[in-house]
Parts: sequence; C-alpha cells; structure tokens
Amino acid sequence: MTVYMEDFNGNRREITYQYFKVEGADQSYRLSIVNAYGNVPDDLSYNSNCYFYTYDRPDPHGCATQMTAGWWYNYCTLAHPNGQYYPGGQYTPTTGMYNGIFWKDWLGFGYSLRYIRMTLSY
Repeated sequence: MTVYMEDFNGNRREITYQYFKVEGADQSYRLSIVNAYGNVPDDLSYNSNCYFYTYDRPDPHGCATQMTAGWWYNYCTLAHPNGQYYPGGQYTPTTGMYNGIFWKDWLGFGYSLRYIRMTLSY
C-alpha cells in the first residue's frame, strides 16, 4: 500500500508499506501494517494493531467523535486521511482535537493537507 499526499504549495510526499492488512468484521477491522519506506516519516504505523472506530462505534478516548471521522484510532492518531478538509492548509480545530487531513511528522497537526490518497497494489 502506498500513501500519496500533497500540501497547498504543491509539495508532495509518499510512503509505501510492504505489508498492509485489514481484518474482517469479527476482528473489528483491525489494521496491520509494517515495513515503511518513503520521503516522509512513518506516522501510520502508530495505528497498527488498532481497531476501526466511528462516531457510532466510538473508541475509548472519544477520538472518532472529537476528530469527526472514522479511523484506526490509537489515542488518537498521527496520520488522519479521513479528516475535515480545510482549504489553504493552516487551520484551528473546530472541536477539542485537531480534525483536519494531517500527517503529523510532515506539516504538523494544524496543517490540513490538500489531499491524501491511499492505493493498494498486488
């Protein structure tokens, strides 16, 4: 699986994971990822072995509700591709937590990316 992302200045980054797996419903869609390489720090592995949570099936720390998106939360997350779109990049969260489309170790929690795309290949 490869994650492609771009900021509002046209700067692009990508990271590839050699192993990516999402378990079935009986395992609450648990995420497993390992072996990352790319030109951006690996913020997604923080969520490996986590379950998928949503506002109607919230995580114990309220991240899905506060961050207004479903995701594999691990109190809470360092990468948030399902976040709120904020045009222009810099933003102030509308909830108690940062809820934009961010990749923490690239541009920080307070910068919402122009896009993030996740692709699978076999």
